[in-house]
Amino acid sequence: MWHAVKERVELRQRVLLGGLAQEVLIRGADAGNPLLLILHGGPGFAEMPLFTAYNADLEQHFLVAHWDQRGAGRSYASDIPAESMTLRQFIADAGELIDWLTERFAQDKVFLLGHSWGSLVGAMLASERPAKLHAFVGVGQLVAGMRNEQASYAFTLRRAIERQNSEAISALRAIEDRYTPSGGLTFADLVVQRAWLDRFGGTVNGDTAALFNRVVQELRHEYFGDLSTLAQEFSFGCLLPDILAADLDRTARTFDIPVYIVVGRHDQNTPAELAVEYFDVIEAPVKELHWFEQSAHLMPFEEPAKFNALLTDTVLARR
Repeated sequence: MWHAVKERVELRQRVLLGGLAQEVLIRGADAGNPLLLILHGGPGFAEMPLFTAYNADLEQHFLVAHWDQRGAGRSYASDIPAESMTLRQFIADAGELIDWLTERFAQDKVFLLGHSWGSLVGAMLASERPAKLHAFVGVGQLVAGMRNEQASYAFTLRRAIERQNSEAISALRAIEDRYTPSGGLTFADLVVQRAWLDRFGGTVNGDTAALFNRVVQELRHEYFGDLSTLAQEFSFGCLLPDILAADLDRTARTFDIPVYIVVGRHDQNTPAELAVEYFDVIEAPVKELHWFEQSAHLMPFEEPAKFNALLTDTVLARR
């Protein structure tokens, strides 16, 4: 009896998207497995090393495509035109990449997963261009930029007051006026707020350093070292106005494909309550809300076994 031989895929390639060559890594146990495109967070924070460290089991069921978006990871360069760093361009880049992936691997559709910033890009793409998508999975769903930052800031300040942390209170009060539509919020302000948020458990429900330490040292240095700081400064500097203006309640409420929203119980980076409010107004043929009780913002890496099972046993099984 003849048996098909599985063909392992390990392909790293620069793909021209929106006129800019960008890094793509595709990994899977079988070239015939369905495609899963991951849109990482940030912006400017490529998460390939984390996904390959914690979620490699997905490669037994999917062809997993990791894309370093323009301005992030190996797609960062100092000469990227700032005017090309817009939310609309990222959506267009993602659409071009889906076209490339489906043609390259002779498939009609992909599963689309977006984490944090990537969930904003993904939700808009999934609502506008569903024809080449099996389903959309929003992880740490970013819903409305300004409301997100206001809620995250309010939680951080509240926790600082509860813990009587005078250093945190002083640092946060110093940027409080920025959290209005005309306040001029900057990446530097977000760095201050997110640092305290991490200390107070709103980013990782546990030890952040230990979570990153599972990534091999070479990739940890490359992706999460000095270059990552430059990439995030550049990306946020360009994209923050678009992020703060974004509101999926207005722009991506209706979907023609299944939608799965994944929420960390302790997430205050993209506050869980906003994701739940958004889920309630979504119109889709199938929509499901999945809570990760032991996670904050990094659910795929905080509870990897549960996350991998959700993708394989629920999302893939219902294709």
